[in-house]
Amino acid sequence: MESTEPESTEAVSIEPETAEAVKTPRRRVSFFRVVVALLLVAGVSFATVSFVNRAVDQSAKGNPTAWFAPYVDATLVPTFPFENPVEGGSKDVVLGFIVADRDGGCAPTWGTYVDLDGAATSFDLDRRITRLRAAGGNAIVSFGGLSNSELALRCKSPADLAEAYREVINRYELATVDFDIEGEALAYTAANQRRGEALKLLQDEATKANRELAVWLTLPVAPQGLTADGLAAVEATLAAGVDLAGVNVMTMDYGAGRPESMSMAAANEEALQSTFTQLDGAYERAGNKLQPAELWGKIGATPMVGTQDTIPDQFTISDAQALISFAKVNGLGRLSLWSANRDGPCGSQMDELIVSNTCSGVKQEPLEFSRILNNLTGRAIGKDEQVTTTTERPVLVDDALTSPYPIWQDSRIYVEGQKIVWHGNVYVAKWWTKENRPDERVENLWDSPWRYLGPVMPNDRPAPKPDLPNGTYPAWNKASVYAKGKRVLFQGMAYQAKWYTQGDAPSPDRPWETPWQPVSVDLAGSLKDLGASLPDWSGAVAYEAGSQIRYQGVAYEATRWNQADAPGSKNLTAGLPTWLPLDATGDATGDAAGTSNTTVPMS
Repeated sequence: MESTEPESTEAVSIEPETAEAVKTPRRRVSFFRVVVALLLVAGVSFATVSFVNRAVDQSAKGNPTAWFAPYVDATLVPTFPFENPVEGGSKDVVLGFIVADRDGGCAPTWGTYVDLDGAATSFDLDRRITRLRAAGGNAIVSFGGLSNSELALRCKSPADLAEAYREVINRYELATVDFDIEGEALAYTAANQRRGEALKLLQDEATKANRELAVWLTLPVAPQGLTADGLAAVEATLAAGVDLAGVNVMTMDYGAGRPESMSMAAANEEALQSTFTQLDGAYERAGNKLQPAELWGKIGATPMVGTQDTIPDQFTISDAQALISFAKVNGLGRLSLWSANRDGPCGSQMDELIVSNTCSGVKQEPLEFSRILNNLTGRAIGKDEQVTTTTERPVLVDDALTSPYPIWQDSRIYVEGQKIVWHGNVYVAKWWTKENRPDERVENLWDSPWRYLGPVMPNDRPAPKPDLPNGTYPAWNKASVYAKGKRVLFQGMAYQAKWYTQGDAPSPDRPWETPWQPVSVDLAGSLKDLGASLPDWSGAVAYEAGSQIRYQGVAYEATRWNQADAPGSKNLTAGLPTWLPLDATGDATGDAAGTSNTTVPMS
């Protein structure tokens, strides 16, 4: 409030002028002085207006390096067409989630459903990322998430953890990685320290190789700010020496943390302001005091669009407009959303109280949330791709012997989900089609029955063929127990177990929902394929009977439960060796482990 002076209560005597009064002569102001004064006033006014206009303009534009990238649930079916920025609504995407395998090992998988090779075949992930980059976009990969186990929980040393992260980073040529830490992982102090040390190691490697590796932590938040565990995770990462690109807070699912009188937009802004205060202290305690603009640039926000898990929390179109405005005015470094798969209307048949993975549950146009939030001028650090455009593409000759999918034929009928190869590219049918050439020009993308996934990759393997001879691998048996890595033959096709299974019949359809992954088999090189697919033996892992590993170039199968019994050791129980070497079909031979010359190449 402004302070005002009280009026005087004293009487004021006003004497009338008399002839005797002395009159003070009035000064005459020159024309020149008037002009100078006016120019000075005009100059000050112009400078003030220009300063205000620049400030308003900067607020409208926001942080010039800030970027937007929606999360995409990479294993959700039907798959979201992130590989096409026109259909996906954004050039950059965050693909989730990489987690440990369901056997509890230190091996990266996509949601425990498939390993990295399995994702290449089941979801065509490698070729879709390649297509995205060819279109000028880029992919970030997120580790963790609410479900399953983040790798830091299962890898026992920083070196092992770094190797698991490195496998993903190298596979997808990543320059930005995201770690969604919540649930069990958030409160696990040792895992947070291990993750920090592993990331420091990887950033040092990237620096030596003249590369960048930007690291973001994505953490739950309330209007009151990060939880104590979340703040501790940030501090552990900073203490390890990681150059943290930023902290992305999940402005969602506030539940009881948001008072009924507080709107969702106000709760989001309160959460971000609280996070700013917390991070200001965290960086200062780490010996790195940041200026406000720099600190805001290290903060991101990710709302869950539409109906949220904690009803009545709901993020609407007006909330999105408020968030992008706040982001620009304050200079946030990043915006994302969960998820692009959900960025669309549900339709009248969907109950608004049901949270869907494929629609938002609120009134909106398709991809409307992405269009609103995708108004930041920067780009995430990504793999530098040189995009070249040619007027004519060379016509490639497709080879059925090496093609990852059957070659398209105009006489065949294709149904939704079937994949084919045509002129060096992979397509998937969107609906029933016949005689519609995959690369036929159409006025609109939605007019074509084919969705272009990406090019045939140099490391593609031939499509699994349902005509393998008996004996290639043991026939699948409903009563048998199969450990991870075990291969079988079923209806002429070869499959490999992704985890422990019994009674689950293999199927070539929707392999991400079954324990079996179809595999391509070169009969002359089946032994090489077998060895390349098996995990290395580790003394820290407990193995069940039937587990298959490789050790010093030899493939083995466990005859009983064991731990720390190296293949080839003399530790025998009742005359039965702990490990038996495998032959080319994946069957254990009768000789004791270490006596066979069955050697497989190390990959």
